[in-house]
Amino acid sequence: MSSDDKFVALDLVFNGREPDLKAFSQRFDDVRLAHRHLRRLGPSNIAYSGGSPAELVVLVVSLAANMVAIADILAKRLAKGHDSIIRVGKKEIRLQGRWKPKDIVRVVTAISTPIGKQDASKQMKQIMSGRITETRSELVTLERTIREYEKLVQGFNDIPKKTGWQKKRAKDYRKKLTELRKERHQLASFIDFLGQEY
Repeated sequence: MSSDDKFVALDLVFNGREPDLKAFSQRFDDVRLAHRHLRRLGPSNIAYSGGSPAELVVLVVSLAANMVAIADILAKRLAKGHDSIIRVGKKEIRLQGRWKPKDIVRVVTAISTPIGKQDASKQMKQIMSGRITETRSELVTLERTIREYEKLVQGFNDIPKKTGWQKKRAKDYRKKLTELRKERHQLASFIDFLGQEY
């Protein structure tokens, strides 16, 4: 790699169903300097049509050559009726409708300032740091909710002879607590992903 190469730090976000996004994420296999993470947004123990809702986050320190490959991936996804979000620094673009790859490259190039690899890596670390802060905040709120549900579940467990409505309520609270704990695991996994070295 030449020291004259110019880079752009991109944060790509895709929402959809888990199996679809997992398969879609493989399209980024050939994109250099890209890291991906699929974060489940819905409980896995519920039967969703087409899989549970998920978010695919792709963090990219991109060369100009990569930009064309990324634009092609995005254009194909958009053609199938899915929208996408691209974040470049503090700017965000939501892509909807049909786009040609060259138009996506033109828009991303227009809102970004190509910089050296070191500065692009620094920007990427700032993006990741911001996402970690947001996710940790979500995790703190979730932990409080989990503690409340643990108290509710324990309260119903302490009732020796439950009536019909108490049994149903206890079952509902246990189910919700299981979902919340899985969500906590997903958020912790996302923080681990964001904390990895570039």
